[in-house]
Amino acid sequence: MTGDTTRRQMLGWTLCGLIPAGAAGTETHQATGVKVGEITPTSTRIWARRTRLSRRRADGVPARRVKPEPMKLPVDTAALEGACPGAEGELRLVVERSGGKRVFESGWKAVGPSADFTHQFDARGLHPSTEYRFTVETRAGRRTDGALRGAFRTAPPADSPVAVNLAMLSCQKYSQRDDERGFLLYDAIRQWRPDFYLSVGDNVYYDSDDPVVNSTGVARHHWHRMFSLPRIVECLRTVPGYWLKDDHDCYSDDCWPGKVTEKMTPFTFEEGLRVFPEQAPIGPKPYRRFRWGRGLEVWLLEGRDYRTANLLPDSPEKSIWGVEQKKWLLESLSASDAHWKLIVSPTPVVGPDRPNKQDNHSNHVFTAEGNEFRRWLSANRRGDTFVLCGDRHWQYHSVDPSTKVEEFGCGAASDSHAGGTPGENPGMHRFHRVKGGFLAVQVRPESGGSRLVIEHRDVLGNHVYRSEYHKAT
Repeated sequence: MTGDTTRRQMLGWTLCGLIPAGAAGTETHQATGVKVGEITPTSTRIWARRTRLSRRRADGVPARRVKPEPMKLPVDTAALEGACPGAEGELRLVVERSGGKRVFESGWKAVGPSADFTHQFDARGLHPSTEYRFTVETRAGRRTDGALRGAFRTAPPADSPVAVNLAMLSCQKYSQRDDERGFLLYDAIRQWRPDFYLSVGDNVYYDSDDPVVNSTGVARHHWHRMFSLPRIVECLRTVPGYWLKDDHDCYSDDCWPGKVTEKMTPFTFEEGLRVFPEQAPIGPKPYRRFRWGRGLEVWLLEGRDYRTANLLPDSPEKSIWGVEQKKWLLESLSASDAHWKLIVSPTPVVGPDRPNKQDNHSNHVFTAEGNEFRRWLSANRRGDTFVLCGDRHWQYHSVDPSTKVEEFGCGAASDSHAGGTPGENPGMHRFHRVKGGFLAVQVRPESGGSRLVIEHRDVLGNHVYRSEYHKAT
């Protein structure tokens, strides 16, 4: 959120008790929190889930953190630390403007095991650039549970010259969290109060966090224990987001359609594709774009659903994005009149990466498509368009020597999960840091122009690197 009035208003709501997790002495039965996503000027999508208890399980069987002895499967996920078993019942969403005027009410929606006791509400008919409070209520029969409350702000109109703040993170591994209550950077993001945040892949780690996923139930458990962590729950009640998936929260390391990872059988890549949109409010298409005023347009790319197998020989036809997505990307970038364009990719487009990797556009196995896109971007959009990527466990700002395309990697969500870098590359790196953190991006209208600031911040929100760009408009 931007502007002193917005910050004071949100703080006032919190201090007045209008955004508590639930009234004193009541059970919320929403241990996995809420996720507010896909914000537009007139709508949003809110994910909610009814749970058996109001809090995650703290006394369950802990996951092992030491390899190579993964937890024996199958397992009773309800017995595990962090478990949040679902419960049948009904959910309802109520949205209000400041002052208490009710503008949207969903009616009661039944939830059950087929969709993991979740429901995604599409709140429509909202007004641009407007603060809203929301309440998610749950019940079983005639008994109403304690409510979960939060707030969001709708996007401004496409021609509105407004300031924008956004945060971006990736690679949050449960076994590498830096606090038992969650990841420290969620507190830093919440306190900064951005308009929205981007979670760009590896939200959970199916294949390398215990218990290794071998069923839809175990995959769901990974999401339950992650998004029931108190720091994450508290942040997401007032910071809306846009979610992307990558390999570890889809299936397994560097995966593609049809890949089989033996330790995960009988769970499949295709099952992973079904779980992700159940657990994140993303809407019907995995790739999409959105506008935030006159100054900013953001492209969210999908890197798993349509890719050619990594191991096949490189060729002009070999692709990470697929024909339809690539056509959409080039055409919509060409048509955009936003001052700044951010291409958000779960994997690197520029890099550099380690020589032995075979997963992304900075690797030799996708050279043809990587070269094609970087050249197109240099010829058509250089100077106002930048790539933001997740996946890599170090923070960096790099410039492709040939095309001058610039890329910013946010790094891992904790310092303990940082590593794996190929080392500093003086020919490409403007900045290189093997620590955790997030990106903080700001767009500011100026007299006769617009300013873009991209900052790397550490897990506590401290500034560690800054790049600034100006554009005459």
